[in-house]
Order: sequence, then structure tokens, then C-alpha cells
Amino acid sequence: MASDELSPALRFLSDAGHLMATASPETSAFLMKKRDALLFEHEIPLTETQRQHVCTCCGHIMIPGRGSKLEFKNEKPASKRSAAAGRRRPNQPKGTEPQNSLAKVITCGHCGRLTEVKFPAPAPISRRNMKAKVTKPILSGAASTQTRISQEEPSQKGNANASSKKRAKSRKAGLQALLEQSNASKGSNMGLGLGLSLADFMKK
Repeated sequence: MASDELSPALRFLSDAGHLMATASPETSAFLMKKRDALLFEHEIPLTETQRQHVCTCCGHIMIPGRGSKLEFKNEKPASKRSAAAGRRRPNQPKGTEPQNSLAKVITCGHCGRLTEVKFPAPAPISRRNMKAKVTKPILSGAASTQTRISQEEPSQKGNANASSKKRAKSRKAGLQALLEQSNASKGSNMGLGLGLSLADFMKK
């Protein structure tokens, strides 16, 4: 109920502060500071957008590039392995490593106050899981290759035996044909020898 009654006053202070931001930054900061004080008086928390948009110290509207400055920084974990090992939880595996967390820092162009917004750090990466994911496809690929080779070897041997048998049969058939042809030619030559023999010469 209190927020519904305050909404017109809060809307008025916010709109007036934004309208006066360029013409009179000091008046704009005063109006926005009044708005924040009214919210704090009625125990209404600031939203994350409001906290990043308006300085909670002086009420200045922070616009990056127009006096205010926006930066991103990495919060690195402890560099010493011993300190990291000492802070490691008992249920945390040894292969996991903490990741860097990202933070957004907004510097007020009027009073210089820093407004820091931290982003959640990504989940830690486990080296063991990565190695297992990498080695499993390799092992499965090697096993499939071996099975394929083992299946192809008998078929290749069978094809080689069949082809050698066919070649032997063709050679045998060729030799048989040549032998028959030579026998036939011998017989024809004997028949074409004018039918003379040694007895015919003796008679003459």
C-alpha cells in the first residue's frame, strides 16, 4: 500500500531528475538523491538497474562516456597452489580449478564513487572429465577400426583364394587346349604325307 501511495512521488522525482540531467546536473542529482532517501525511508530496496544507473552516494545519473566510466575486471583466484589446496573443500576433486570471476565497475563522474557489480563465476572445469571425454572417442574409434580390419581380412583371403583357383583352372584349360591342338595337327600331318610308307618304297 505504501509503495502504491509513493509511486506518483517517485515517478515525479525520477522523471524530473532525468529531464534536468543535461541542463542542470546538480539539480538532477539532488532530485535523484531525494528519491533514494524516500525509498530508504519506506524500506523499499533499490533494484539492481537503479543501483547501476544512479549513484547511491550523490544521486548523479551515471552515463558511461559522459563523465562516468565503465570498466570490466577479472578477479583472479589465489596464485599459490598451497593456498588453493588449503581452501579446497573436502568433497571437491583434486582435478578441478577455480575460474576467474568477472566484475563490472562503474565510476561516478560527479563524486568518483565506485559501483561494483559482480557476475557469478563459471563452474570449475575438471581435468579428469575432459581427459575422459577426449580419450573415450579415440578408444572407441580404434576398437571399431580393429573390428573392421578383422572382418575384412577373412573376406580378402577368400577372394584371393578364389581368384588363384580361377587362374589355375584357366591355365589348365589353356594347356589342355594347346595339347589337343598339337595332337590334331600331328595327326593331320601324318594323313597328308601322301599315304606313303617304307613298304611302298621297298616295292618300287
